Amino acid sequence: MKLSEWPGFNELRFDTDLKAFDSLMSLFFNSAERTRASGKKVVAKGPLSPVEPIYAIGALAYDPYTHEPIVHGAVNQKLKLTEKAIDAGLSSNSNPWTLIMVGAIVSGKNAVPVDAYSTTCRYGNDQLLDSWQIMARTTKAPLHFWEIPRFDTESEKWAIKYLVKELKQLFEWLTFQTGCKITDQKLIQSIKHSNLLKHDLMEITRMLQIAKVPISALEYYFLQAMISDYSQDPEKLHELYRTLIWELKERESKLLAAPGLVREKPLRLFFVGDEIQELKLWNSIEDYGGVLVGCDAHLSLYYEPIKEDGSAIENLARWIWRMPCNMPTDEMVKAIIPFIKQQKPDAIIISSVVGSRYTPEFESFTREIIKDELGLPVLSLETVLPLNNIGVIDCKIRDFIKTNTY
Repeated sequence: MKLSEWPGFNELRFDTDLKAFDSLMSLFFNSAERTRASGKKVVAKGPLSPVEPIYAIGALAYDPYTHEPIVHGAVNQKLKLTEKAIDAGLSSNSNPWTLIMVGAIVSGKNAVPVDAYSTTCRYGNDQLLDSWQIMARTTKAPLHFWEIPRFDTESEKWAIKYLVKELKQLFEWLTFQTGCKITDQKLIQSIKHSNLLKHDLMEITRMLQIAKVPISALEYYFLQAMISDYSQDPEKLHELYRTLIWELKERESKLLAAPGLVREKPLRLFFVGDEIQELKLWNSIEDYGGVLVGCDAHLSLYYEPIKEDGSAIENLARWIWRMPCNMPTDEMVKAIIPFIKQQKPDAIIISSVVGSRYTPEFESFTREIIKDELGLPVLSLETVLPLNNIGVIDCKIRDFIKTNTY
């Protein structure tokens, strides 16, 4: 099925010249068939919850928070699933990603069958706790939360020891669910596969630094989304990433920009904050003379590779503890500033989704830090469900790019 034939995609502009991207999207959308055919257990995990233990045990990781809203909300526009989530007990004030995820799961319409639920629990995220408990209870599936101590340089030694214990408990739970055992060698191998994908996405992101950006915003958004659960096939995803990188390098060598860019020198934009289901936004950026040069939505999953020599479990624990999303707000924003700088943006867009972590206070704090550190103009956007406020968003993007284009 062509991308343009999906209800939510027929008004979007895709880069049809990138052959590898079609294969990547097929990998994303045929998850259900592949997971069933594999015969392996599927463990659902949160969007910024590490997958290395799941693949080390021989199971398949699945991120319903990212996948279900894209499939049901952005693509098929089945927005009434939010009502199913509320009927199941989830607060109507929850963000639309959570509402569609829970609605899909509790109504049995989830794109990928789930055998068990396990995700990280970070400092009192009640919405995450509520949603995962509802999904597990409704589907009668086992549930395991594991905790990450909040980043604090003064308590590193204690935090790593604590996190190693949490990981060992997670390994035991995964063993009970799958009948398999995580050995040091299996964990090392999982980390190696994971690092290949981290390097791939870092390399693709570095290619956004050049003057002639070779990949459009919409395609880059999906590439980031797939790093969350490796599309249930880390080796195949790595193969397709490498094929895409080869295509992008061909464009770079010929000084060719992505076909959607309308200006010779577009306004370079870096996107900070919550993911959005309003996919038309990515086309709008380019329609009005901008170009996406970076996005931090999944940066915590590939911010650096995991160390491969030494104790595998300690290396994993230290990498998890230092994930930017695990830091207090000020340290998190300051941690991503170097990533933003290397992408050479002209301006910043801060995204918040109604009911999500980027509250007005949080967004305002982030805006001030970015302005102080970078001195760049900032546009704040708030989105809800697809097509709900695209007109307003579209106008804001148009006016922002026009105002800041020199």
